[in-house]
Amino acid sequence: MPLFVPPALLLSILIPSLYACLYHLVRGRTLRGLWQGWLVSLLGFGIGQMLGLVGGLPLPTLGQVHLVEGTLACWAALYIAGRWDL
Repeated sequence: MPLFVPPALLLSILIPSLYACLYHLVRGRTLRGLWQGWLVSLLGFGIGQMLGLVGGLPLPTLGQVHLVEGTLACWAALYIAGRWDL
C-alpha cells in the first residue's frame, strides 16, 4: 500500500527546509545548528501558515500553501533564533 503525502504538506516541509539550508550556508557553524535551524524554520513556516489561514489576506498562495506569510514568519523565526545564538 503506497503512502500518500498531500502536496501542501510536502511543500510546507520542503520550502522551510530549503530556507534552513540557505540560512545555514550563510550563518551556520555546526551540524547541531543545522538541525536546530531546520526545526525553527519548520515552526516559523507553520506559524506563518496559521496566520495566513486566520488572516485571510489576498496574498499569493501555491495551492493551499501561504507562501508570503510562511516565508516571512520562517525568516523571522530564523532571525530571532540566530540572535539567541541557537
